[in-house]
Amino acid sequence: MIFVPYPDEARVIHEIHQIRSDEYALLRLTYTMIDKNNLDANGIFRTLLLNAGIVDYEALAHGGNYGITSTALFLQKSKTEQIKLKFYRVKNDRGDRRFSIETIKRRSAAREVNEGDLIYISILKKEDGSPLIYLINLTHNTPDSQTILDALGSDLISQTLEQVKPKLQEILEGGFYDNSKGTGKIAPKDVGDTLEALLGIATNNRDDADYEGVIEVKAKGRSRTLDTLFTLRPHFEGTAIEVYESNDRQRVSAFTRYYGYDSDKHPGYSSLYITIGSSDAQQNNQGFFLDVDEENARVNLKHMDPKTKKVEIAAFWPFEELKKQLYQKHPATLWVKAEHRVVNGMVQFKYNEIEFSRAPQFTTFLSLIKAGKITYDWRGYTTKAGKYTGKNHGNAWRIRPNCKIELFGEIERISFQ
Repeated sequence: MIFVPYPDEARVIHEIHQIRSDEYALLRLTYTMIDKNNLDANGIFRTLLLNAGIVDYEALAHGGNYGITSTALFLQKSKTEQIKLKFYRVKNDRGDRRFSIETIKRRSAAREVNEGDLIYISILKKEDGSPLIYLINLTHNTPDSQTILDALGSDLISQTLEQVKPKLQEILEGGFYDNSKGTGKIAPKDVGDTLEALLGIATNNRDDADYEGVIEVKAKGRSRTLDTLFTLRPHFEGTAIEVYESNDRQRVSAFTRYYGYDSDKHPGYSSLYITIGSSDAQQNNQGFFLDVDEENARVNLKHMDPKTKKVEIAAFWPFEELKKQLYQKHPATLWVKAEHRVVNGMVQFKYNEIEFSRAPQFTTFLSLIKAGKITYDWRGYTTKAGKYTGKNHGNAWRIRPNCKIELFGEIERISFQ
């Protein structure tokens, strides 16, 4: 079950995430849970425990005697103490997954926990690499930010953000900066490349986040264009493109050749410059749309033939690959806005607004695709036959700027005043 926090509980989660951005699970306490000390280990919580190497519920025999005990920290308003958690499966045919909290009835009597409280459960990695479970009551007896910081320390994202803030302040207060590539016509990527140069980031196509592998840097002018999330090549197995082009490495170019249209800008070439949305908001005239296929755990790129109206899968992305790329590229992100001017043939940028986000939610990512708020851009051209020559401009998943708050939960405006 997914537990939805009330607004005051959501604010506490936001305060926690300003210090630590560890994955977490939520559990709303019931009277029976407290009275029987028999708490549901929901799927999200079990995944956290499994990934941390603490317990694999599927490997446990049925019955409390076969359970595993682990130490955890319980952070409270006036104290932080160690408690014991026991993970086990009930002795029945289903082997229901459960856990218990040491002396929970006594803690209820002391008003440390109450029926209806929402408990935040997460796991951090200590300096020696071992995992540490910690619990925070989001509803009552809630610790303040300093108590959380003292007990857990800040995570790498928070540390890196504090490290980069002086550089960001210097850049914002420094006025206009020359385009890092030199004189010439402005290109969309120049505003970001120049900012990365100012931050000392080497220009490359790294797989993880730009700054120290921890914080992604996204810069653009003051337009309302979509914000780029990441690039990720689709799969073509079982599609017409697999039949058309036997060499998998050439299939992105083959896709443009197969489905493209006559290029006006590049005579004799096939172009494909389109934005692809959901079936309810396709956003292109070539018959392409995105379909979230939950049963097969993938996002399909579908195409409807304009003549026959037949719909087929033209490419696809497995959920796991999309999730990995989203989390790898956006553990945290700086979204920077800039303006530009041209002086003696030199484009100059002035950076003047920064927002900060962290911890995107993949389920939300999928729902935003369904709603047409996250789209996929295909941008490239190639020859019509023979050897593939032309250019792919980096096909990318993109999001409407006003929808970032839905994907990331919170967007923090960074101010230096």
